[in-house]
Amino acid sequence: MKLHLVLLPALGLATGMALAPALAEPGVARTLDPLRYNPQLSLAPLVELQGPAVVNIDVTTHQGHDRTQRGQGSGFLISSDGYILTNNHVVAHADEVTIRLADEREYMATVVGTDPNTDVALVKIDTPEGLPFLPLGSSEALAVGDWVVAIGNPFGLSHTVTAGIVSAKGRVIGAGPYDDFIQTDASINPGSSGGPLFNLSGEVVGINTAINPHGQGIAYSVPIDMVTPIIDALKENGKVSRGWIGISLQELDADLAQRLKVDVEGGAIVAQVYPGTPAHQAGLEAGDIITNVAGEEVGSSEALVRSIGLRKPGETVKITIIRKGQAQRLSVVLGERPSRSALRAEGGRGR
Repeated sequence: MKLHLVLLPALGLATGMALAPALAEPGVARTLDPLRYNPQLSLAPLVELQGPAVVNIDVTTHQGHDRTQRGQGSGFLISSDGYILTNNHVVAHADEVTIRLADEREYMATVVGTDPNTDVALVKIDTPEGLPFLPLGSSEALAVGDWVVAIGNPFGLSHTVTAGIVSAKGRVIGAGPYDDFIQTDASINPGSSGGPLFNLSGEVVGINTAINPHGQGIAYSVPIDMVTPIIDALKENGKVSRGWIGISLQELDADLAQRLKVDVEGGAIVAQVYPGTPAHQAGLEAGDIITNVAGEEVGSSEALVRSIGLRKPGETVKITIIRKGQAQRLSVVLGERPSRSALRAEGGRGR
């Protein structure tokens, strides 16, 4: 699936006098003054304050001696010293990355780190001047029906602003092993991938990432709560090391639970334990039903994969299983998840 950004349809709010945004101090995240900003009147203060921290990204890829491919995307500054978040698919194969700010200043950028599993990348520009940057909010705090705002670069139309609502949360679309997308009723277009999705307080709650090519008003953003914990790893290591136990899974639905005569809601069945993996060393067996990881209930196989993958290799976690009708607890020392190519080369090797 080729991923693109989420841009949202116009928000039908009452028009009125736009109130001035609070001025941002150098080196301080740009936040709106609730006493001077009313989103029921206008979103202009949000756009005026946060728009300068949204950037256009131009990428160049050299293919052979005489062929050059160019592409565009979006991103946003998260620090005054030039760190920018975007999508991995925007910069993954780029030989040159150029960042263009709202005031038309341009900088050559360095790709600092990438995480293909969440389609997130961190790039960096160097400038002696402090840059505007955005506050990161909480995607967990979003509710279905909340208004959201997007700013991006569709078809090279710099700083296009759109708005809509959160249509759903926790969507699994087959983009990667840690799917947990925010769905919006946004219309999106090429060139806007990697741009920010804002709540009405002007905080970033998602990175606009993907569309459903077969529908209208169905688009997806990576939740910012999935991104915030990996920023330091991208800065320091250029990649994200994720926990892994080495099993394949089968979903435990109500019908299967009834056939197995187990009284549990949710969970995942271990279909296979791969030899020499952390799961094998911990004593997990095919047919075990995993219901809890580190005190968190497992609602599905996707939730289990995310729970393990968001933890660090070397961490010891307690896993509750049901085996032959009896609950047991096992301790598993997490390994490091191999790359996608390594997993494919070894025939899967599990989650």
